[in-house]
Amino acid sequence: MIKRMRPLLGTFVEIGFNASGDSEMDQRRIEQAFSEIENIQSQMSFHNPNSDLSRLNKTPGEWVDLPSETIHLLHLAQSLYFESNGLFNCTVGGHLVDQNILPTHFSHDYKPIGSGDDFEVNGLSARINRPILITLDGIAKGFAVDQAINYLIEEKVESGWVNAGGDLRVFGNLEMPIHQRNEHGYQSLTKLKDQALATSRANRYADPSFPGVIVNHKGQTPEAGTISVTAPSAWIADALTKVLALTPENDREAIAKKFGANYLKV
Repeated sequence: MIKRMRPLLGTFVEIGFNASGDSEMDQRRIEQAFSEIENIQSQMSFHNPNSDLSRLNKTPGEWVDLPSETIHLLHLAQSLYFESNGLFNCTVGGHLVDQNILPTHFSHDYKPIGSGDDFEVNGLSARINRPILITLDGIAKGFAVDQAINYLIEEKVESGWVNAGGDLRVFGNLEMPIHQRNEHGYQSLTKLKDQALATSRANRYADPSFPGVIVNHKGQTPEAGTISVTAPSAWIADALTKVLALTPENDREAIAKKFGANYLKV
């Protein structure tokens, strides 16, 4: 078994897989898997004023050429907005900037919150139709995990995992027990095999130790708590933790199943 860890995506990312016996090839695979994640970070970081996402946010009304990965994730985020009746909303960046949760790199006026109709994608270009700010923080980390996993599968790696903080995906003939930490210590949560798991913490207010928050289309935050979801891919598991955090407890299981996922009651 070979595994490595690096600081990426605002957390520590661990990549592990069964060693092939060829150390040079395994090292190349590790490096490229991390490069896949770094590529997503460089494209889609709201914090980086020079990222592809920031270029799009800075030029409302103009078509902006973007890498295929960013285009694909914009498609996924927009589709999920409509499929979740607006519970997943990537256009809340302005509100999060106003709350000092996200940084500002923008000289133009912007709406705090928009909708899935406020941007469009055509080919390898995208355009913001109203001055909103798109943030992909609620989905990009899971997408980055999937990109690394897809690369390893293409390389014929038999089994392994990528763990990016609260976003984890396991593939191949490997079953990984998952434990969740709470105020009482650690408790068994599930076992992952050819699945992804995402966990998000919902806070009513941002604080220095945990600056992120989940907000709905009105800028309202859910009750504090932790949401865990399993799904075939990490991007949908990641995104659904936000959707379910904004969904009443009794409806969460049904909403998760609508997207081919499972809500893990703790």
